[in-house]
Amino acid sequence: MTTTSAPTALRFSTVWLWLFAIGGLALGCGIGFAIPSVGQWLVDTVHAIPGPLRIAMTVPRVWLVPATTVIGLIAGLALFDTARKESLALTVADDHVGLAQNGREQYVARADIAAVFREDADLVLTDRNRLRLARFRATDLNARDIETAFRQHGFSWVDENDPFSGEFVRWTDGRPETGEAIDALMRARRRAVADKKPLVVEELDEKLVALGADVRDRKGEQQIRIVSRSN
Repeated sequence: MTTTSAPTALRFSTVWLWLFAIGGLALGCGIGFAIPSVGQWLVDTVHAIPGPLRIAMTVPRVWLVPATTVIGLIAGLALFDTARKESLALTVADDHVGLAQNGREQYVARADIAAVFREDADLVLTDRNRLRLARFRATDLNARDIETAFRQHGFSWVDENDPFSGEFVRWTDGRPETGEAIDALMRARRRAVADKKPLVVEELDEKLVALGADVRDRKGEQQIRIVSRSN
């Protein structure tokens, strides 16, 4: 009888919720107490004061401090929510890997995955042709926890960081090894990156992988790796 283990889920730690909330409360409270003194200092020093600060100075401290404290809490919670969405949510199961980040979601079947490794800040999954199946930024998750999760579920984890680094080259239009079809997609991808359209970039990456090209961004440049398929 085949036994299966429960999926391992790694998420942005909820400890940060308390840190953001407490930090927002403390900052908001501090600002509330500081507004009258700062405003008066500006009046005495530069003889000018911004309109919103002038209005805040007219509010009694008994109301001002609670108001700025609540605003600080809301701001802290909003920052936590943004950080959570931008962080990788990773699920490692015996039969698949699930990844979600910033509106992107991907399911990768176990049968398609030949290797898993870190590529600097990214987590990368590749197939038996050494072509990328998925690449997600994973800096907000503990590196040891990620490795342990994959090993416990029997995936082939590569200890070496960025094992294909020597195969990537800086893409320039017209490289002899790429061809017009890949170059056209790379030009479109460059525009999508410049326009900050990550979902368009993801779609173009999928088309490039179908043509045997793995692409990544490094130091403001597109790097490309051409892979020969075995079938």
